[in-house]
Amino acid sequence: MSDIDSDYDADAVITDEETLRPPSIRRRAAARIAAIQTLYQHWAGEQDLPQVVASFQSHYLPRLLEDFKLKHLNEQHYTKLIFGVESARAEMDVQITPLLGEGWSIDRLNQIERDILRAAIFELESLPDIPARTVIAEYSAIADCWEIDAGFITAILDKLAHKLRQAEFTAAI
Repeated sequence: MSDIDSDYDADAVITDEETLRPPSIRRRAAARIAAIQTLYQHWAGEQDLPQVVASFQSHYLPRLLEDFKLKHLNEQHYTKLIFGVESARAEMDVQITPLLGEGWSIDRLNQIERDILRAAIFELESLPDIPARTVIAEYSAIADCWEIDAGFITAILDKLAHKLRQAEFTAAI
């Protein structure tokens, strides 16, 4: 037995299981991150989206699943996000632009910022079963992971959510 094995005490190991969010929530969170990564690769590599999806799934997905302690992500959510964003990119940019600072254009945002905002718009518009506040929190956390100003993303998403899910916010008053 090596020194590493002899120092291992199975009774002393603390697992993350008690602090992890439920698997269904982790699968959706992993799908969001995978979608942002896939959309970025699609933009950067200028390849067809199905090719990028296949490449992502074979090269990067295993590590993401390991990080999230999952066997699989929410494949349906992932697919909806990437193809939903891809099909409505221009319309989403039109919604984002007026919420930026005066004199700002969508081109001033980096690609990850644009894809985070677009994916969140897709969820706000197309997935009403996910609460708007959850969408805002999840995508703000994703922005923070990429060292993007989460406050900026939160502010834009909050404005969008109040516009797109007005009834949800008036019901909360």
